[in-house]
Amino acid sequence: MLMKSKYLLSLLLLPTVLFAQTWQAESGDQQMAVLELFTSEGCGLCPAADRWVHDLPKQGITHEQLIVLGFHIDYLNDKKGWIDRFASPDFSNRQRQLARLNLFDTVYTPEFFISGEVIHNWQKHAMEAVQTVRRFKPEASISLSVSEHNSEWIINSQIKVQGTENKQYSKLYLAVTEDDIVSEVAAGDNAGKTYNHQNLVRKWLGPFALDNSGKTNFSTSIKMDEQWNLNKVSIVAVIQNLDDGYVLQGLILPIGDK
Repeated sequence: MLMKSKYLLSLLLLPTVLFAQTWQAESGDQQMAVLELFTSEGCGLCPAADRWVHDLPKQGITHEQLIVLGFHIDYLNDKKGWIDRFASPDFSNRQRQLARLNLFDTVYTPEFFISGEVIHNWQKHAMEAVQTVRRFKPEASISLSVSEHNSEWIINSQIKVQGTENKQYSKLYLAVTEDDIVSEVAAGDNAGKTYNHQNLVRKWLGPFALDNSGKTNFSTSIKMDEQWNLNKVSIVAVIQNLDDGYVLQGLILPIGDK
């Protein structure tokens, strides 16, 4: 009877194994620029910034050159007459962290950081900053593998970091992003506007410690959220030196049918 129970249990588990999916990606030998945009549906100045980012491919900046992370902050939720349902204190804390790394005490929306550096006049300098970052050689490499299992993504990564200071101060961050999210704003500065959010950060995890040797094998899991459209989701990995703030490398891995 015990052997029969074990056999039945293995049959029950078999479909999970058979239908599990795995996605993989590796960073290349060129530096990937990482743009972190801090925005809010309640911010009257933010739609112009969102449109500018959305139109970057028309200016020759593609997903092969730039990773965009759209963070919706929560500190305007009680000031603008509109609650941004995509906002999170985790995202506001990320903005404050980047501000401190840039030796600033204040944060605002919209605010741009490119590979860790604040860009005050984004209309004038953001394109130049992306192109400048792209000319650097990457100081880290990332290999990412994501498997689906029981409503979780099992994430395995191999990370290599170059340089003594980078090995000492660098950390790993992970993000879940989603595209094509339609949202209608009914009140506040942007009342009547309909957004189609792209690169919207759904979850932000880290910092995760890296080995001082410069080589790290890292594993974790992320629980899927039923509100996410899993065919529009990507996993993003970012390696950042938390002493000088510089982003050493980034990697984006689309999940599902993207």
